[in-house]
Amino acid sequence: MKEKITIIFCTVILMLTLTSCNKYKQQVGEFESGNIFADYQYNQEEVQSKYGTSEMAIAENGYYYIIDNILFFYNVNSDVNMPVCSKVNCKHSDENCDAYVSSVKSETGSFACNCLGNKIFFYNNHLYCIEVTKDRDYDLYQYDASFGNKKKILRLASVKEDKLFVSDAKVCMISEGYLYYYTSYLDPEYANNDYITKFQCNRIKLEENAAREELGEFDFPGDYAAKAGDSNGLAIYLSDNNIYFYAGGTARMYSKDNRVQYRVAKYNPAEKQFDIIWTHTGNDSSDVLGKDTGNVNYMSGGNFVKMDSDGNFYILNATEENVDRIIKVNFEDNISEVIYTTQQDRIYSLQSDGENLYFFESSSGRNTKSYFISTDFAGTIKSKYEMLYDDIYLSKMEEHYKMYPDDNAVKPDASHIIVYGIDDRYILMGCEEPANVFKGLKSSETSDKLDKISGVGVLNTKDYLDGSDVTIKQIYQYEQ
Repeated sequence: MKEKITIIFCTVILMLTLTSCNKYKQQVGEFESGNIFADYQYNQEEVQSKYGTSEMAIAENGYYYIIDNILFFYNVNSDVNMPVCSKVNCKHSDENCDAYVSSVKSETGSFACNCLGNKIFFYNNHLYCIEVTKDRDYDLYQYDASFGNKKKILRLASVKEDKLFVSDAKVCMISEGYLYYYTSYLDPEYANNDYITKFQCNRIKLEENAAREELGEFDFPGDYAAKAGDSNGLAIYLSDNNIYFYAGGTARMYSKDNRVQYRVAKYNPAEKQFDIIWTHTGNDSSDVLGKDTGNVNYMSGGNFVKMDSDGNFYILNATEENVDRIIKVNFEDNISEVIYTTQQDRIYSLQSDGENLYFFESSSGRNTKSYFISTDFAGTIKSKYEMLYDDIYLSKMEEHYKMYPDDNAVKPDASHIIVYGIDDRYILMGCEEPANVFKGLKSSETSDKLDKISGVGVLNTKDYLDGSDVTIKQIYQYEQ
């Protein structure tokens, strides 16, 4: 049955290459037939635990990810990247498209959406999304691999029934048949309590009509997030057979009191034991993570915090002189150390594949250079890839400086590059505006698309880690 579903889905995706609107240009000329990753062993538990906070869902034959409210699938074997839509001549631009998803944008807007946080899950040959109704019911929906046969299977929370809402869909994680997620209490005294509210750490079995299990809770500021479904600095990880719940922030929205707050909890599924293992409340950002660790900042929230299999956290922060670093912290053993200090001007977008750390590092000024770096968990560099600027873009910059030699304009760095996710096959990257800057991540020359994904490309993971001559292969290009 599994093989049949895969064959049908691949056939649908191949058919779409003949019917899609030219807005979604399929890159040609680099098609590789057959399974080029014959040695790859798919383990759905590992990809969930390692990539629980990534922007893509990993299947046996490729990746699901979202561009501009459209669900795409990149088949790594056929090298085909298309919207998950079976309609002939569909424009893939609105709710009439089979692949259309929508997500909450603001607290003041409509709460109705069919994919909260644009978070998509793939587990046991099914896709999952969290849907929110206009009455603020948070339901988990199940789809088949082609995003069809939609079925509601669970209610995760309800504002109407119990004043609970799902705090951040992007950090939810599936492990051993359970969905782990945060909820928060809609407290009428929220503002009077300095915007401190209760956050619940939950799990629910992926079975129809299963009941939510509240594992534990903690008080935490709710004003680190300005939008519904967005991060409060939250994260969930699997490490050493334990589930870790992380919450951290350094810039509150509505209060100036105790702006630096962290909570770290651990749940042992075997013993059904929940413990708060570390908490911090205060205003001083210096040495929060341990002696001589420097200042926590916006990078030290849950968005880019990673873990290894031994319960160690890896967190971005900076020195007093704003030199970016990576800190290794074990909250249970009260041990912390600096494992990497930038060799350029800044670090951003910390990622992991469970064995290595990945991040961007950039210099600044007219001669800006950006690198995609990989290190081991000790901070030793394993690979370094320079993000190459597009030749046409560089020519335009040269002409600009000939006309304006004293201009302080600088080349953009790679901070607008999104790493959707990483596995043993590919690193999937997407480029936001400004477009047409980096090779392999371009949009059409005529595009006036703003605040959208313009280009998507893949980098071969093994070749990159081996230090081979590798380039980003573009798989998606926006065209008007």
